Amino acid sequence: MGFLFFKTQKEKARAERREKRHALRAAEGAVDEVTARIKRMEKEADAEWERAREAAKEGKQAAAQRALTSYRAAQVLVTKLEQKKWVFKQVLMKLETAGTDAEFAKALGMVNKVTNINVDMVEDVFDEAGDLLAEAGDTDKFWAQMYGKEVEGTKGALQDHIPSMEDLEKTLQEEVAGKISSGMSPEALEKEL
Repeated sequence: MGFLFFKTQKEKARAERREKRHALRAAEGAVDEVTARIKRMEKEADAEWERAREAAKEGKQAAAQRALTSYRAAQVLVTKLEQKKWVFKQVLMKLETAGTDAEFAKALGMVNKVTNINVDMVEDVFDEAGDLLAEAGDTDKFWAQMYGKEVEGTKGALQDHIPSMEDLEKTLQEEVAGKISSGMSPEALEKEL
């Protein structure tokens, strides 16, 4: 013979707070993981730039071209990850802010006991908003749409952030030829151009 375990209101509230803390930690962990991945990819991109530089110095144009292609591909991926991270942080901030709606709804519920406010209507609106947020997917199309919405009206398409292969080849050739000091990073070189 088993018995049913019913949680008290206090236990339910504690469980909800714990679940919220876990969700926020998981979100922060995801941001940290993407940040670490970006750093690894940037380090690998820098290594590809050096391989391209060395190959160009040795006159190995095909090897230099392959390394430049790898460098540029890494830059494209890093930029996409940065965009996704930025969108994720924006959505997370909005959801955290939306969490105050639940607190307001709870406060209204307490006032309802005293003044007969229609809490059901407020809860329905918040439930509807929560359902809409829950329907969001995390596909690349979604990320692109969200990024487009968030940066609407600002400059900076993906191609604006990543130099073309022609620009990379020109920079590499100038660096190899000694026209640019070897101490400059590829990012500084891109700004010079």
